[in-house]
Amino acid sequence: MGFITGFFSGFALTTSLLYITVQVHKETRLEQRRAIREQVDQINWLAASSGAYDRRFETQYTPRGLEERLARREEQPDMKEILKHRWNQEVEKLARKAHESRWEDVRDTATDCWKAALKFVKRD
Repeated sequence: MGFITGFFSGFALTTSLLYITVQVHKETRLEQRRAIREQVDQINWLAASSGAYDRRFETQYTPRGLEERLARREEQPDMKEILKHRWNQEVEKLARKAHESRWEDVRDTATDCWKAALKFVKRD
């Protein structure tokens, strides 16, 4: 394996691992935030003065948006689905860019860069 191939494959592997690690960390933090909010709401509900002494008033007070959050939680995709969706977006973006690009322009740019590199090397 040549130096350039090894360098770019190592770069791709490292950036992929870093990206996945950051996404897992982010999703873990969001899940912890949701759990803490639910626990705070439950504690507030238990400590609410409206139902503390007379449980007849208990049904009047509900934790803010508890039903909505439980419904949303069932609709929340898991980590695998989120990563798959992001991966598909990246692949779609790259495929669209490859489809919309003109290969003549790419060839001209590459030849211009090659000529500039040769000019730079021959100068020294």
